[in-house]
Amino acid sequence: MDRNLIVDQPASARLAVRMPAGRRQLAAQPGLALASLLLTGFVLASLAASEAKAQPASRVVEPHARGIFFDWRPLQQQASRAAAANRPSVDRLQRVAVTDAAGFSRPLTALTLEMPTGWSAQGGVDWDKGVECPWNGPRMRWSAASPDGLFGIAILPELGWQVASRPIDRFDPCPAAPMASPRDYLLFVAQGARPNARVVGYRDRPELVEAANAMTQSQPAGPLGRSVHQAGELRIVYSIQGHEMHESLVSAVTFTPLAGGAVAANTQITLAVRAPAGLHDADFAERIRKSLRYDEAWFGQRTQWALTGWQRARQRAAATINAWHQRRMHEINLAGMTARHRIRMDTIQEIGRINNQIVASRSASNDRIHTQTIQAINEVQPWRDPASGRQVDLSIHYKHAWQLGDGRQFLTNDAGFDPNRDLGIAGQRLEPVR
Repeated sequence: MDRNLIVDQPASARLAVRMPAGRRQLAAQPGLALASLLLTGFVLASLAASEAKAQPASRVVEPHARGIFFDWRPLQQQASRAAAANRPSVDRLQRVAVTDAAGFSRPLTALTLEMPTGWSAQGGVDWDKGVECPWNGPRMRWSAASPDGLFGIAILPELGWQVASRPIDRFDPCPAAPMASPRDYLLFVAQGARPNARVVGYRDRPELVEAANAMTQSQPAGPLGRSVHQAGELRIVYSIQGHEMHESLVSAVTFTPLAGGAVAANTQITLAVRAPAGLHDADFAERIRKSLRYDEAWFGQRTQWALTGWQRARQRAAATINAWHQRRMHEINLAGMTARHRIRMDTIQEIGRINNQIVASRSASNDRIHTQTIQAINEVQPWRDPASGRQVDLSIHYKHAWQLGDGRQFLTNDAGFDPNRDLGIAGQRLEPVR
């Protein structure tokens, strides 16, 4: 049994089952349904109550005969003040459990980890027992956030696949996918969860795999060779309605040789830690990662379930190989497309609701401005400045958007509008991001 690279496995589980054909069983949990994992927790509504000196709503949205002015900067300033005051500390941590209520005959603790005192957590382990690839059955959907929602951590599911650039073992139940390194995998995760994020850095994490590699080398090689363990960390930056967020994602991938030159890959759980720009703490993220521990009882039952399912899948494959394998080949791609769409919609709805609450709690100068403010913030879509490449989320109720030279945006349904002529302010037309 290979040692888990990101979380500690129970000691007894490290001596557990070894898969046939050289494929060892690591902690598995899969399916990449990330919406509830990465996007929960941006709950900024409490900012309104804590910021008595907040800018009036008319500074966010101001009416005009040809449309509306829109300005995210008051909300950005408000969020920055709250973030600085609520930065998490490793001095105030508590251990919490991630529960699997449906996978076995009784609810079990699947995992424990530390999180800051006062944070709220949600989620657990759910299952898709209809998948063929055993790594993609149990799925962690757990996240925690600070009271203001600006800081957060999330546990992402594990995933299994065959490396598509190598020959495919048609008897292996896992689908083909292009990821051939930890960096490839983390980019896949980031693109699915944060489609508009910008990658600002990547580094290999060899210290996370040294013990596992040493254990592998000390054991006899399987009939197809030894597994290879690799780990990495990806850093991304993204903006949600003017709030710039930094996020780190850490995971490990095990590559195992299969018949005919094929290579199977399975990940450990991925840990995502986010914070506002300038407040991401690498030491805090590492402390959370080191605190992750699988529960022995749950890990053993999950391992046995995966091994049994893997054996049955290979038997079914032998009986109906061609039709069976074509269905498996699409498992990741179709699931990924569905997840990305769901994540995008969840982002629009959740962030719109958040800022709706922020602005609604303030005193609007009149009913008309208040109504326009709520309408403009509640339903948004991203727009991109073709000159700078920057994106901003704006109301979906207007067909045209401009970035003005004074830092505001102007939204209008008038196709002939020109801010240089009609407002006397330089402006750049924005493009809707489809």
